[in-house]
Amino acid sequence: KSHRRLFRAVLELREIVFAAYRGRNEVLRAALSLQAHEALARGLEEMSSPKFLLKSSKEASLRTFLKNDWMTSFHDVEAIGDMMISEQVANGQVYKNRTATTIGRQAITELVSENAAIVKEYSDLLGIPFNLYCENQRRWAETEAVREREFEGNEAVKKFAIKYRSDSVEGNKILMAKFSLAMKRMLWIVRTSNDPWNPFKRWLFPSTTDTLYRRILFAPNYYFNDHADACYESTLGKERDKITQEETRRKEKEREMTEALLRVGDAIVPYDESALEDFEDDDPERTDDEILIGWKSENDGNSESDNDNNGEQKFNSKDTESVTLESKSIGSEWDQFDDTDFGENDDSDPDAWAKKFMWSEGEHFVQSFESVVIVSLQSTMEGKLLLTTQNVYFHQTEDALDVFTKQPVKRDDESPRQDLQWKLSRLTDIHGRRYMLKAQGLELFFADMKGLFLKFGGMKERDAFFSKLTSNCKAPLLRPMKSLNPRTVFKKTKLTDMWRKRKISNFQYLMMLNLMAGRTFNDVTQYPVFPWVLCDYTSETLNLSDHRIYRDLSKPVGALNPDRLAQLIERYNDLDGFVSEEEKFLYGSHYSSPGVVLHYLVRQEPYTSMHIALQSGRFDCADRMFHDVAGCWDSCMTSTSDVKELTPEFFTCPEMFINTNDFPLGQTQSKIPISNVKLPPWAKESPHEFIRIHRLALESEYVSNNLHHWIDLIFGYKQRGPAAAANHNVFHYLSYEGSVDLDKISDEVTRQATESHIQNFGQTPSQLMVKDPHPPRSRVEDDGPLLEKNLQALRCHTPAKQFGGSRNAEANGPVISLHALGEYVFAIYSDLSFCSYKIHFIRGVVPFTFKAEKTRHIISRKGSRSLSAVWHALNVEDDIP
Repeated sequence: KSHRRLFRAVLELREIVFAAYRGRNEVLRAALSLQAHEALARGLEEMSSPKFLLKSSKEASLRTFLKNDWMTSFHDVEAIGDMMISEQVANGQVYKNRTATTIGRQAITELVSENAAIVKEYSDLLGIPFNLYCENQRRWAETEAVREREFEGNEAVKKFAIKYRSDSVEGNKILMAKFSLAMKRMLWIVRTSNDPWNPFKRWLFPSTTDTLYRRILFAPNYYFNDHADACYESTLGKERDKITQEETRRKEKEREMTEALLRVGDAIVPYDESALEDFEDDDPERTDDEILIGWKSENDGNSESDNDNNGEQKFNSKDTESVTLESKSIGSEWDQFDDTDFGENDDSDPDAWAKKFMWSEGEHFVQSFESVVIVSLQSTMEGKLLLTTQNVYFHQTEDALDVFTKQPVKRDDESPRQDLQWKLSRLTDIHGRRYMLKAQGLELFFADMKGLFLKFGGMKERDAFFSKLTSNCKAPLLRPMKSLNPRTVFKKTKLTDMWRKRKISNFQYLMMLNLMAGRTFNDVTQYPVFPWVLCDYTSETLNLSDHRIYRDLSKPVGALNPDRLAQLIERYNDLDGFVSEEEKFLYGSHYSSPGVVLHYLVRQEPYTSMHIALQSGRFDCADRMFHDVAGCWDSCMTSTSDVKELTPEFFTCPEMFINTNDFPLGQTQSKIPISNVKLPPWAKESPHEFIRIHRLALESEYVSNNLHHWIDLIFGYKQRGPAAAANHNVFHYLSYEGSVDLDKISDEVTRQATESHIQNFGQTPSQLMVKDPHPPRSRVEDDGPLLEKNLQALRCHTPAKQFGGSRNAEANGPVISLHALGEYVFAIYSDLSFCSYKIHFIRGVVPFTFKAEKTRHIISRKGSRSLSAVWHALNVEDDIP
């Protein structure tokens, strides 16, 4: 169709040119240059010859017309003032010793002038009415009536302005007086309610860590339950028969599940080491600072942490099994509208629930995901996930389920299901996670150190969410990454080099290995695991330089006792012929499982309620509970079913050894109460002293020089395969990643039995190193910090002048935080002044001095919204009535 239209247009053009040439040839001769007119005449005469017309078709004649010199040449244009004159217009050109006329140029000049005159005349005609209107308005504005109205208006404005200023001053005085009284009253209330020694104050483990991955600051427990009805002794009388029946049913169910596990053979996936060796990804390497900082963000990451005081979970004082998923600490609900704010819900829009939140400017929908589960420490909550360019929204569609009982968590009938929101502007990191040994989860970490564990319907859906989030969303704090594979993430980092060069501590390194290997505080079945580092729990004192007090880190716990190991090997060999080679195991239990975690942390919520739920509504027998560190170590050395390792709290949290909540834990058969854990003699009966010495032992030279052996067992090449068998490190096959495909199990009973075993009997972390052993840590003299290289003994340095406040002014109060980075030392003073000092060596050798660099206030008290700053500004006195 386009070809035919073009054909007709060219045909019309040719006819017009022929007509002009035949009828007005003299005009064309005068208007065109000599060369252009000659080319035109030559082309037209050739096409009008009878010989050409007989031999050529119409289309051929048109193509010849388009190819002649007059059509293909003379395209240049000359700019003269505002005129554009073509090359073929007669403008005095010289051709073959003949000079063309300037008639063509004169015609164009006259045409341009005539056009300009027409435009000017049209503009003048349009401007006459407007000018007349402006003149009429000016005359009207100069009349006496208008001037009188202007004067009256100005006087009224002045009068109202004076009255407004007067009322504002009086109102501000009244408001400040009320505010001062309210702040004094509030100070008294806060001091009373936040008294840590208040006997009515209860605490629980927080849902987040600090920037060094330690959970050391407890949160208030507003839903405290004393669990008096869960005491083990109280159930031995009137409820003995009931408990006996429950235990009988439980053992019968365990027997059925054990038989069902024997039918899993078709779903077993053999271990293939070669398939894990060759993996490569284009994930960009992270810098040392990114690895060291982890989730830490130095911006306003805690500006919305006002929900943290709700803690990790809520507890119902009337129900021992009532454990609700954190509602206000997970998402921000301050910017959510009520249903009444915008009428009836639009049933036709499935995402209308997300519109209850205040969407940011420019925020738009990216993708939604159905049947997404939020996994928390105590419960799981299924719902719909909505991803936008700036936020993640979650709409709960099913009741929250307890992680152990799989029963709905009890809640008030009137309480609605939750709609939650997370801001991507605070997202700092993403890690792939397993759930039930399947790579179908993600954990999102935010600047306030909170983690969000999301379980999707499968790996494909999880990868789709990850791809959309990293490519379509605005997450300025998110570190660049292109892979969720733990081995790829570990390989691309410089984490090991930092640890070897002693830029990070052993504790930090182990925590980051746990996080990259899939361990998380949000899933009790995949809790972070730490090693036993000491073997002496009976001495009065410890010499940390004596290697005899340390555990052999090159062997798993089950192989530390040769006699027990011989029994286990004999049992392992007896399995030949009964099970396949992939199903053989040396240890029936695991070094990390929900039971192990709750065994250690039973004295603090929320683990107390979880322990009771795991034990069918009561505390376990006192003799089986964790009540003696030395006895726990002896059990790990002698029992064939006890090979557990430790948790991070053994190095950070002294409260785990104290029954601060006065739970009825009972007493042993020897009438020994187990309220508090019995500590080794060298701890001097102080949990804080135990944590201090235990942490020093973890950072000792012996552990630093041998920790890589334990890493090989837990995260490295000795975890699976022939190396694991050679090092007696073989656990039940259902604890390893990828060992079983649940989708291939068609029998529902067998599937439930397999899932129950995976959830309750421990899961091995993801293998970060498949083939090569982990390198050892460098010696102190090889890669010591700057100060350690130049100083034999560094005790304390007090600058001659304390820098703080404004520049070159003295600081108010002592240093409350001190950090060293390279050749710089950063100090934070009690007046919230941030100061930097540079180590200045004299001629490059010792001695050295500290040179003050920059000083600034972290916050401005006048502009701060914190209560402490307001109280300082108001100069509130201590004697509040």
